[in-house]
Amino acid sequence: MITELMIEVVDICKELNWEYHLITGPNSDKLTGIVISPAGCEPICLTSLPDGRLCSPFTSKNKEWYEENELDPELIYTTSTKTQYAGMETHIAIIKLLKHLKEKYFSVFELLDEGGYWETMDEKVLQNQFSSYEAAINRLAEALGQIEPVENETAESMVDRIERLLKEKLGNNK
Repeated sequence: MITELMIEVVDICKELNWEYHLITGPNSDKLTGIVISPAGCEPICLTSLPDGRLCSPFTSKNKEWYEENELDPELIYTTSTKTQYAGMETHIAIIKLLKHLKEKYFSVFELLDEGGYWETMDEKVLQNQFSSYEAAINRLAEALGQIEPVENETAESMVDRIERLLKEKLGNNK
């Protein structure tokens, strides 16, 4: 039902003013589907191989690399999308879209949502996670802002100095 999914997702993208790209016709990876790009968000790949399994155009291009590096070949059937900079509203819209598509088009669909919204549908849980990420980024920016340039410093020395500062300011496990 990839064609039906593509048609429905195009309509949704138009309604939400999200960019999208259709992948059809002959291509070297034999992928068909749609890649959507909400503002501020990494692309969301809803593309599949002829056997119906979802596969990102990015991972399908690297099948051989996975094999050469003795990585689990099943990893090509995974994809990820960072929504942090798109904001909570977009994150919620994406999760709701994926829940709808899961119910309508997929017999097997797993999603790990670091924001916790997929599992809970609780905006407070998502807000707490977004706030946590924002606080961590702010701490990192503050720490990096304290780094003074050192004349004739090598790149390696600068990296070591930045690492020491971050460990001091943020702790070893943060």
